[in-house]
Amino acid sequence: MFSSDFSSMATLKPVEWVSALIIRFEEQLPCRTGPQTQHSRFNVEQNKECLIQISRYKFNLVISGLHKILQKVNEMRPHGPDLEKNYYESLLIVLDTLEKCLSSQPKDTTRDEAMNVKLLLREICQFIALPNDNSMVVQLKNLASKVLFALSLNNFSTVFNRISARLQELSPSNTDENPDFSDIELIQHINVDVDRLVKLLNETIQKFRCLRKNAQIVLMSSLEKAIWNWMDTYPSEFADLQKRRNEELAKCCEFMFEHLGSLAENNKRRAAVWSFQIMLLVLSPKVLEEIVNADAGAPCSQRHFKKKQFIDQLKKALIPHSISRHLTEAAAVTCVKLCKIATYINLNDSNNVVFVLVQSVISELKNLLFNMVKPFSRGQAYICQDVDLMIDCFVSLFRISPHSNEALKVCLNQSSPSSYHFVLVSSLYRIITQPRLPWWPQIGIVYNKSSELRSMFTDTLNKVTQGCISHTPLRMTQSLSLKEKVSTLKFKDKSSEEAPSFKNLLLWMVRLIHADPMLMLNNQGKAGHEIQSSTLELINGLVSLVHNPSMPDVAAEAMEALLVLHQPEKIEMWNPEAPINTFWDVSSQVLFSISQKLIQHQIINYTEILKWLRDILVCRNAFLLRHKDYANCNIGAHIAICKQAHIKLEVVFLMYLWSIDIDAVLVAMSCFALLCEEADIRCVWDEVTATVTYLLPNYHVYQELAAASTILTTGRAALQKRIKALLRTN
Repeated sequence: MFSSDFSSMATLKPVEWVSALIIRFEEQLPCRTGPQTQHSRFNVEQNKECLIQISRYKFNLVISGLHKILQKVNEMRPHGPDLEKNYYESLLIVLDTLEKCLSSQPKDTTRDEAMNVKLLLREICQFIALPNDNSMVVQLKNLASKVLFALSLNNFSTVFNRISARLQELSPSNTDENPDFSDIELIQHINVDVDRLVKLLNETIQKFRCLRKNAQIVLMSSLEKAIWNWMDTYPSEFADLQKRRNEELAKCCEFMFEHLGSLAENNKRRAAVWSFQIMLLVLSPKVLEEIVNADAGAPCSQRHFKKKQFIDQLKKALIPHSISRHLTEAAAVTCVKLCKIATYINLNDSNNVVFVLVQSVISELKNLLFNMVKPFSRGQAYICQDVDLMIDCFVSLFRISPHSNEALKVCLNQSSPSSYHFVLVSSLYRIITQPRLPWWPQIGIVYNKSSELRSMFTDTLNKVTQGCISHTPLRMTQSLSLKEKVSTLKFKDKSSEEAPSFKNLLLWMVRLIHADPMLMLNNQGKAGHEIQSSTLELINGLVSLVHNPSMPDVAAEAMEALLVLHQPEKIEMWNPEAPINTFWDVSSQVLFSISQKLIQHQIINYTEILKWLRDILVCRNAFLLRHKDYANCNIGAHIAICKQAHIKLEVVFLMYLWSIDIDAVLVAMSCFALLCEEADIRCVWDEVTATVTYLLPNYHVYQELAAASTILTTGRAALQKRIKALLRTN
């Protein structure tokens, strides 16, 4: 659609042409047209894609236009839930378009557009500073962060100057009791390579001592986040640093480490300060090597004596009761960060000093964080952070020592607090979904825990659906970070709020199945009938969630999980000993259950369910095609549930031909084509059913209905008139 030469198109009347396209883009936003339909969503996506393509040639015009739209939409401030939703969706569309336009520009592209960038930066900063009031705001902040990241790639100086100016303003002479730190926090969201990191550190060193303590804390935390972003974005630079010393960076880190000494004297601030200090030491591998080797009797220069004291204090504080509780908690946070840093170093480089240091603390760290008898806790105010900390630790331990499973055993134990189960599920989800570094171990290592994971799923499902809580858990609610979905929790001690905790655990278990069904499908060493039974239990559990109206978020994830489970290669794992027989039995039960609910009008979002059923049928046919050349794909197809499911399915599609929703009508019509395709595949193998009409008596009618779904009509009434005519003639 957009393959034509945009360069030549944009040069005819570029300003008028781009302006017209931007006006059209704005007019089709939800804040102008109202709630989005499938058609309007398609139009918006089409215009968005066009703007992204054009921005490669007329960047300034497109960015300027999008900035003006962003301003207009942001100034609307609507009242009422519907208008508010349209407002947020419009902002998200514009921000997403901006991010993609900015990201499509190659690095080091230079343009004369400083004013545009400054204006856009000012607008984006408003979204970064918003409080996390609701999920839409979180999405908004997340996208704004991505826009800023993309913007800073080729406009780092503009963003840096804004940060530098704010640091200058926050000198001790500033008498503002509640100063605005949002410009300093921009550091967390920008694209930094090693040279930019050095520039930020140099700027910080010059102004750090002139800042008040609260500004120093914000700056330090923002710099730590910037370093993590650098490691994520440019992991090869971090890897090179471990082999070749960067003198300028090492010098910055040494100065910065010294500046932090006074801040670390306060116990409450120590966790944040120590975390940053350990990162600074890792960025100076030669210095860290000297400190660590000193434990084995090697000399340590006076220059690094304070750094060695810091490492010694860190190790000592990690042992509970050996020192104050605050120091132990700070040590736990710092050592988890250390373990996380170690995951960015190739496992083959086992002699790296970071690994040596990790090995000296890892045992005490596991004892502290994964202790069933005395779970780690910094108190009610820190429960979210504690769970995040354990997730970070679990993931890091998996990547450093994949076959050391002490934490896994604790989290899998049915007697463990439910928070540990949540940590396990969230950690496995992150391991699967986070972009991998080449040396990170694959999730397949824990496939042998399928049985325990299935038991946890069944147990959690029963607790949620039956309200039968075996012990008082902690209440959990999911939140999002700016870079990725991060599993965090909020807890309350009220037993009346037990169900939401297990509901949230269930939601993430279903997401885990969606991410990698093999975690639940591995049944090595079991007999075929046992494998089939466990598969059926898993799939029936997911089906029960699809038509559960009280949990729409879980239902949506369950649909996705079932769809992945219906991929041909996954169906073969339902029971490798008899894949085709098992397919007909299990999949037919899925179709029967969902069809029954649709027939009884017990599913509100029936159009979405019909679309999902269509996708399931596509997967089923792909599986049958996969097996048609070397096995009789009708084996097991004549059981009662299979025939009943097929009848129910036909009834569903015929019923919804008369729906008031034209999308539902069209989907139902298109599904008949898939029923015909299944009959075509199956009749090849069975002499008794050698004709498609034996398997599907209404085969020819269904073909005509399916064909009619592709013909353009003027509306639902005309379409249903056409359907009526087809049914009458047949």
